[in-house]
Amino acid sequence: MGVVVIALLFLPRVASGHTPGLSTAQFDVAPDGRVDAHLVFASAEPLNGTPLRDDDLRAFVLDGVDVSADGSRCDASWRGAYPTESDGLALDASYACAAGASEIAVTLYYLSALPPGHREVARIVAASGSAEAVLTGDRRALSLHLSAASAAPAPSSAAGRAARKARQLTVLYASFAAFMLALFVWRWRATRKR
Repeated sequence: MGVVVIALLFLPRVASGHTPGLSTAQFDVAPDGRVDAHLVFASAEPLNGTPLRDDDLRAFVLDGVDVSADGSRCDASWRGAYPTESDGLALDASYACAAGASEIAVTLYYLSALPPGHREVARIVAASGSAEAVLTGDRRALSLHLSAASAAPAPSSAAGRAARKARQLTVLYASFAAFMLALFVWRWRATRKR
């Protein structure tokens, strides 16, 4: 934890709240099998030329994201788009997957259409665990093996939800910090060679 805090102190600050070329995707798996997707892009992100109209954003997400449970594609529904507080654009969708699946897999096809070098910090979260990775146009898929315990409802207490949310944010920020630190070191080495 201390290394993450130190790394965050030395990361360069950007003027906007969300960095272009870096986006996030979180997929929350509910006990009934439903998967809620929350994608966040910098508002300056071109999204492969997609106009910021609701129908176009809907198509960008529903055609560009595939969620499956045990190899069977889950039916998608568009939940909407809205600006975030940190200069970003959030896109939400929901996927009706079968309850009791042993694996949830996500493929972000839209990453192949975004500019080279675009990175996506992606995460699948269920009551039994989580999986996270930095995805690119060359590596677009992430999966999570669910345990039998995931079929049981998650604790519904406010304290349990707050603790889960805090863990999720910690892992997401740590992943982002590691990515930014690697990018900083790469950039520093590249400028030293000149």
